[in-house]
Amino acid sequence: MGIMVGGIKTFTSLDLISLSVGVSPINRFSILFWQELEDLLGPILGPIVRGFFEPVYRTFEDTVFRSQFMFTVIWTAMIICGLVFVIYEAPSFLSWIMGTQPTTPKRQATSRPSKTRAQRVSEDSHRVTKSKVQEERERLKAVVERSGVKVHSSVRRMKEELLLDVSVHNGSNHQIDMVVVDIDLPVDINTAIGSFRMQRLGTIGVDETQVAEFRLQERGGDITKIGGHVEFLSASYEVSKIMLPQPEIVE
Repeated sequence: MGIMVGGIKTFTSLDLISLSVGVSPINRFSILFWQELEDLLGPILGPIVRGFFEPVYRTFEDTVFRSQFMFTVIWTAMIICGLVFVIYEAPSFLSWIMGTQPTTPKRQATSRPSKTRAQRVSEDSHRVTKSKVQEERERLKAVVERSGVKVHSSVRRMKEELLLDVSVHNGSNHQIDMVVVDIDLPVDINTAIGSFRMQRLGTIGVDETQVAEFRLQERGGDITKIGGHVEFLSASYEVSKIMLPQPEIVE
């Protein structure tokens, strides 16, 4: 039988003898070790353990206190759970009773990143460039209309070649200088040997007409897509450009 030392049960010599019979040396050593440790620390830890746990144990031995404590804990937990439910579910519950839909939170519109200064400057410059190009085209068109210069083009077949004639008529009251005819050829249509895509007509007098001839070789290309332009220096010393019209096919 064991005895209490400092509130902790210890072993007597009879216990040790009973344990020593048929017990291995390792188990015997562990039993002796724990007995010596208990004899050493029992007087110190006994009062501390009794002083801490004994009042609590005696308090909970009272049946009335134990029932009141459990009653308080249960009701406190129920009240807390009820408050949490009211806070989170009351709006949905009220809307369900009143027949209205719960208001969904509005999503904030994602703001696009603002453009950098370089991008704004680039866009402004592009707009300015486009407007300037458009103004220049309108100005040149007005100059051409005032100049009275007319351009006509025709294509006829000559044996194995095509002959493109571009006639420039000066219907203005002044001569035009530095007249140049430049053609653009589609795929599978090239200039013949000895012919070039650009010809200079020089000066054209008042009410005069000059013709630039181009010898072409056709390899299946579309004749109607032949293009180009005529440039000249008008009486106001402005360079004017007239686009070639679609060539007339002469049989």
